[in-house]
Amino acid sequence: MKTDHNINVDCDAELAFSFCLNVNNWPSVFPPCLAANVVSETQTEQVIEITAIANDSILSWTSKREIDRQARSISFNQTKPSPLLKYMRGTWQVSALDNGCSIELIHEFEVKEEVAGLVEGVETREQAISYMLECIERNSNKELSAIKEAIEKQALSHEFEASMILPYSKSAVFQLLRDAKHWPQLLPHCEEVQMHYQDHENQEFTMVVKVEDKEEKIRSIRKVEGGKISYFQPSPPPALLEHQGYWTVKEVEEGVEITSWHNIVMNADFWTDTAVEQAKAKIETAINNNSIGTMKAIESSLKGTEHATA
Repeated sequence: MKTDHNINVDCDAELAFSFCLNVNNWPSVFPPCLAANVVSETQTEQVIEITAIANDSILSWTSKREIDRQARSISFNQTKPSPLLKYMRGTWQVSALDNGCSIELIHEFEVKEEVAGLVEGVETREQAISYMLECIERNSNKELSAIKEAIEKQALSHEFEASMILPYSKSAVFQLLRDAKHWPQLLPHCEEVQMHYQDHENQEFTMVVKVEDKEEKIRSIRKVEGGKISYFQPSPPPALLEHQGYWTVKEVEEGVEITSWHNIVMNADFWTDTAVEQAKAKIETAINNNSIGTMKAIESSLKGTEHATA
């Protein structure tokens, strides 16, 4: 029996090929995959062990993969196939397109003559063939869709940070960062903060901020730990699908170094008329401007106080 599944992905073919090659990431990317282990690996060959869900059962197998990097092809042969099979082999093939690439996943298999008792609910060879076809159909579509989602999300992801050294005490700087309810009086770009919940370590609030010439309403959930404030935005502005990050305050010789780090995922539908790298640069500039504005506002607030260390 032979099956063929494929999907088009909006990314460079080399990136897609590296995703197919990196077996260690499969449990976090592929919904059916529970565990993946690379037993041995060279530039042209891998031996891997996989445990995955197949039609509500858990199956394990060992597979030898031959890698053709120039052709962006990975041929596999299950040296220890799942219980119903005489053999299972196939190919991952990544092909460049004018716009993105195509990932093709081919399976070839034959079931054993005697299958009764090997897998619950399978007693005949016909049932075994049906079982495997259903399993391959479901898992192949899940795997290819997961690759597409993960790669395209990665292409829209961006990390960046901004830092400044201030000649003040760590406690004074950190307190101003932590005290979000007073930001409208401190920060020129913050119009309003509505605190929904706050205890010693956790905060949840909604704020209205100026970003360039617009106002944006943003919900943020923060956790305070030591000299670090981590946060994520469950309701980010329309330009983003995700936004998380942290503030750190670290003592240095001149006072403290304050750093604002961000990890964002762009909303592709919002940026349809803008190239990805240009959109990333625009987002980075806008967010960093507000981060640096926060640092400068803290500097101005503490200027001339007893918190100076230099």
